Amino acid sequence: MATYEIEFGKLGDSRPVPPLTVRTTDPNVLARTVVEHARPYITPVLAEMGHPEYADCLFRTSSDRAVGEFLHLDLAAGKGIAFLGARITVTPERIQRKRTKGWTSHGAKYVGRGTRWGNPWVIAQTPNAWVVNWAGPREVRPPAGLKTSVVAGDRRDAHVLAVELYRIWVVADPARVDRVRAELAGRDLMCWCAESLSCHADVLLELARGGKS
Repeated sequence: MATYEIEFGKLGDSRPVPPLTVRTTDPNVLARTVVEHARPYITPVLAEMGHPEYADCLFRTSSDRAVGEFLHLDLAAGKGIAFLGARITVTPERIQRKRTKGWTSHGAKYVGRGTRWGNPWVIAQTPNAWVVNWAGPREVRPPAGLKTSVVAGDRRDAHVLAVELYRIWVVADPARVDRVRAELAGRDLMCWCAESLSCHADVLLELARGGKS
């Protein structure tokens, strides 16, 4: 689940709403939680301003979830009035993709194979050992000096090795790192790897947050 640190802006001459931390994968849960938290604080202030009805509001975020605002809906006039902004710091997380009926990603971006972010290193079990093999497309090559097949101790070690090889491959191309930060910043990322195992999505999350390459 992503962690949202929310700092509320001014309402009139004050900042009546204390900060809030929310952990969720569902943007609807985020919106409801923020409104329930803020309403007791904003209602008296809005009443003093002559607009107590504005306390019956919705909360929405920008597409990158960096900022949010409360929105009073005037359904009769078909207009919305934003009256209280919020600054949001998002710490995205990795989500395991599932085929369970009714399961939803809640907007997490899939970065597995079949996407430009998929790991070109694949794990395989041979009769004698676990190995990590290069399986990138023909036009894409691993960084110079790396073998195309590396032996690992066991399945868990193979996952760790595949992730480290992926890191080396990604950061070898500064333009690729720039794309990660431009396209994945602030997004929960989704892959098939079990949460207990290392996953290349962890590398993407770190780089997207501006971590060391």
